Amino acid sequence: MNTKTIYKYFNLILKIIIGVFAFVFIVYKIKSGLAENLNYIKSTKVEYQYLVVSLFLMLLNWGVESYKWKYIIRKYVQINFFKAFKFVLTGVTISLITPNRVGEIPARVMLLNGYEKSKDLVWLTTLGAFSQLLITVMLGVVGLFFSSHYFKNYYFNFLFLVLFGCVLLLSMLFVSFQKMPSFFQKIPILNKLSSKDFKELSFVELANVLILSALRYAVFCLQYWLVLKAFSIHLDEIQEIMLIPVCFLIASIIPTILLSEIGVRTSVAVFVFGMVSDNVIAIILASLLLWIINIALPAFLGLFNLNQLTILKE
Repeated sequence: MNTKTIYKYFNLILKIIIGVFAFVFIVYKIKSGLAENLNYIKSTKVEYQYLVVSLFLMLLNWGVESYKWKYIIRKYVQINFFKAFKFVLTGVTISLITPNRVGEIPARVMLLNGYEKSKDLVWLTTLGAFSQLLITVMLGVVGLFFSSHYFKNYYFNFLFLVLFGCVLLLSMLFVSFQKMPSFFQKIPILNKLSSKDFKELSFVELANVLILSALRYAVFCLQYWLVLKAFSIHLDEIQEIMLIPVCFLIASIIPTILLSEIGVRTSVAVFVFGMVSDNVIAIILASLLLWIINIALPAFLGLFNLNQLTILKE
């Protein structure tokens, strides 16, 4: 058996392992989460129309992300929107087995099989993820400011200053991303991570990436509001609505692994929305369903594109 055949079969085995593991994880989380709260669902009037709207918004959510990724990498590789969308969903599938789902970045690049500028594509894909983090932290701080009276007992002033400082630091890092690869080339150990031919992004391009990230953020904030409303948790006043960005902020800065992600997300949701509602089960269900809509369902759809993934090359 030659080397090419060995790599072919090894890649096939890895794809099967990843696919099975991701599928089992999705089913386990959905089954265990819904089973625990099935009685609540049966005894409570759930406004399903809001869940249906949130489900359709999932397509817009990942559609914006796909367009953003397509826009960022366009100087290196031209792909149509449909292919970008498929690759993004498969990236979600792969990400389930990595801490904080960071595997989504290299997975997308690996799906562009054999492309010679993979280093630069990793940098640019990281830029897209970083822009989303920046928006999450920035609007999370805004949300914290408007909902400050809920957090007076949590050293609010100190916490706000720290987070504001983080926003400034992340903003400076984002702007300096134009020169980021050049910076890493000066560090011998990290030199191989970047390309000397990296095509720099203009400030207009960086601004467009931020706008797309903000649009996607608005979509999943609306999704959360709709899912909560479906379970009779009404966030009507601005101070209450701003708890949604706070929830995303806290969840985004807590490190997670595969088995703990749902626990962390639901715990944060209970802590934050528990300030306006004592319906803990409804909050947990809303958090779980949002994960199913935005992560589990896209990851399941991404399973069908795993055959295009090349994990190892000769």
